[in-house]
Amino acid sequence: MDKHYALPLTAALGGAAACVLRLLQNHTGFEADTGLPIPGNLAALALAVLLIGLALALALTARLLPAEEEPGPVLPRDFSTENTGLLTIPMCGVFLLVLSGLSDLTESLAVLPEGLVSSRHAIYGILRAGGLGFSPQGQMLLGALTLLAAGSLFPVLAGCRRREGGPKHKAPAAITLLPVAALVVRLVLTYRIDSVNPSLTMYYVELLALVFMTLGFYRLSSFAFQAGQTRRFGFYAAGSLVLCAASLADGSAYLSSLLLYAGGALTLTGFLLLRIANGLETEKSGGTIVGPVE
Repeated sequence: MDKHYALPLTAALGGAAACVLRLLQNHTGFEADTGLPIPGNLAALALAVLLIGLALALALTARLLPAEEEPGPVLPRDFSTENTGLLTIPMCGVFLLVLSGLSDLTESLAVLPEGLVSSRHAIYGILRAGGLGFSPQGQMLLGALTLLAAGSLFPVLAGCRRREGGPKHKAPAAITLLPVAALVVRLVLTYRIDSVNPSLTMYYVELLALVFMTLGFYRLSSFAFQAGQTRRFGFYAAGSLVLCAASLADGSAYLSSLLLYAGGALTLTGFLLLRIANGLETEKSGGTIVGPVE
């Protein structure tokens, strides 16, 4: 295996381990009646140690990616590939984002989604059922923004498919900022819900996942403006994979959130793999790979 793939491999293995530990924490680390954390829970401690260790490991393995030169890589030219299998990964992620947006719109039709009261912990369910969940208007906004964000990624991915002569039309660079805007709005609304919970350990993974996804898509968008840095993008994309995998273990009351974590992680990981594969192809061909035109 090429050393450049050490970063996504570390993230995938770390994400699986984080998901297992988060499941154990949810089953053994909180009191059944109140939902408050149990002091000294081994799974909770192990998860915190694992996340800190993975942050260091991802920072180190990201250094194995090639350093940037002037001018920097461009999206989609330096993410282009003829490998349809690699393109399938981010495409599946984008489709999950579409489903997340549609799910948000569907859930917004109900004043109080049924899943809120039956949240995994009693105190969390009461807080959200007490009117602190997403309002129908807020969730409708989230759904519309997620659909716009997903729609903006389709032309970007189309440009990543290497064709003779490049694509007929180049997607505007500004549309790559739509996923960033959508995630910022979701982060604010999610924090508004979660911050009233007295147990930080119950929701810190979810907030970190949203923060890393936001930064990951922001770093991805910088490539469209020829200001991208592969190592920084790789770190945030890999971190998103770890934290989103752990967040999936929480079993959010909102199906749209679960789809968002899965879709965001797959999309960012897919773009990271495209960037790595393109860089390796360029090295092997002596820098003569011709991708889509700018």
